[in-house]
Amino acid sequence: MIQEILALREKGFSFRKIAKELETTVGKVQYCFKKYQEELQQEGSEDTNQMDDAALLTEINEKAIEVEEVKKIETAKAEAEKPVEVIKDVPVHPLPAAYERDEVMLMPRTPNSLYVYWETRESTRRMIEHQFRAPWHELKKAIRLYDVTALLFNGHNAHRFIDYDLPEMTNNWYFHGLTENRTFIVDLGIKTKAGTFFSILRSNPIDTPRVKEGMEGQYVDAVHKWQTGQSQEPEWLEHFSTYSYYESTK
Repeated sequence: MIQEILALREKGFSFRKIAKELETTVGKVQYCFKKYQEELQQEGSEDTNQMDDAALLTEINEKAIEVEEVKKIETAKAEAEKPVEVIKDVPVHPLPAAYERDEVMLMPRTPNSLYVYWETRESTRRMIEHQFRAPWHELKKAIRLYDVTALLFNGHNAHRFIDYDLPEMTNNWYFHGLTENRTFIVDLGIKTKAGTFFSILRSNPIDTPRVKEGMEGQYVDAVHKWQTGQSQEPEWLEHFSTYSYYESTK
């Protein structure tokens, strides 16, 4: 009935005309209309209360966040103001100048350069002094760079080599202007008065990186033939010696 009453009220009908139209009493029409208005007011009040509750909850959350931020700032400030604890009686061990080992380590830098460093033991130096009948610091040190690409290197069969005379107290060296995709080895040694190179220590073999496309797999076919028995000896090797063994498949 309330929908009919509202529709007639929008047309400007009075309660009396509405009652006549709906064939009911004026009191009943007024009662329905009043009850409808009360329900509207009650719903509006509930919506307002819900809005107030949400606003209050938001305000509480914001205040809680502000309090937490203040606590964090105060904690950080207190930590910063704490005096630094100094640990006492802890022995400090400096890095040794040498590790007393015989080693020559060769490493790649670029496709055209290498880096090498070395170390000799005291006993090794004393043995060399005895061999040459001269103090270590008076002996002429040198390093020899070998190109041993695709070789079983025995110390004498390198493609080529070059010597570098070393200043006294030198323990590392840079090589520049090398060819990419080649294998190198370095010997540390002594140059005799006659100009002969006497090798003391030998490095690991190392390859200079490739820089051109298509250089990879250069010896794959030859290696496969040797591994499968299609060739009696490795075709990628130019020399062979049982003195030392180094195999490189590029």
